[in-house]
Amino acid sequence: METFAVLGMGRFGSAVAKQLFNMGYEVLAVDRNMDKVNFMADHVTQAIGGDVKDENVLKSVGISNYDCVVIAIGNLSDSILTTLLVKEAGVKKVVCKALDYNHKKVLKKIGADSVIIPEHEIGIKTAVGLASKHLVDVIDLSDKYGIIDVGVPASWVGRGIGELNVRNKYGMNIIAIKNAGDDQKIIITPGADYKFEKSDIIVFVGEIKTVNILNNL
Repeated sequence: METFAVLGMGRFGSAVAKQLFNMGYEVLAVDRNMDKVNFMADHVTQAIGGDVKDENVLKSVGISNYDCVVIAIGNLSDSILTTLLVKEAGVKKVVCKALDYNHKKVLKKIGADSVIIPEHEIGIKTAVGLASKHLVDVIDLSDKYGIIDVGVPASWVGRGIGELNVRNKYGMNIIAIKNAGDDQKIIITPGADYKFEKSDIIVFVGEIKTVNILNNL
């Protein structure tokens, strides 16, 4: 089972740490604010106080032993320095929180494996959700593209993927169908002959604006 260390117990870091722990993973939480550390003690495997910009602190918690380290620090220079130290320690996967795209660009250049801009992603999801009748969920890959879960338009029910020509006509690369009916089935990469059911949720990769196109069907 993967092990995680989350550095920085702000709102983002503490939420990530709690959720990972609730999912059954071993989670280390580190922050220099002891009030936050004490609060997190019952919500993670281990909570430790310390300045993660200090290489000795990272060594003392055995940071190199963790499969994935999440750097959830808001301060630009602190997050850059911590990312460098964690990568130098040999951690295989480093996920960082960024404030904006420039911050993200720097973190990627110094070796971060994945960079998240929480406010940006939530903003996109909120805007798309407000404008859509069909949206279930969206994971943005960029400002333009995403992995999107949408309900099936009524006019598609009983018709096939190939018949509707969804890839060429709507730019939708369907990667799965989740059925919200009694059987709760999931079909990975459905074929062209698959016929949509009323309770289906389509999972596809494509332009986020496709959701608006589906609204107008």
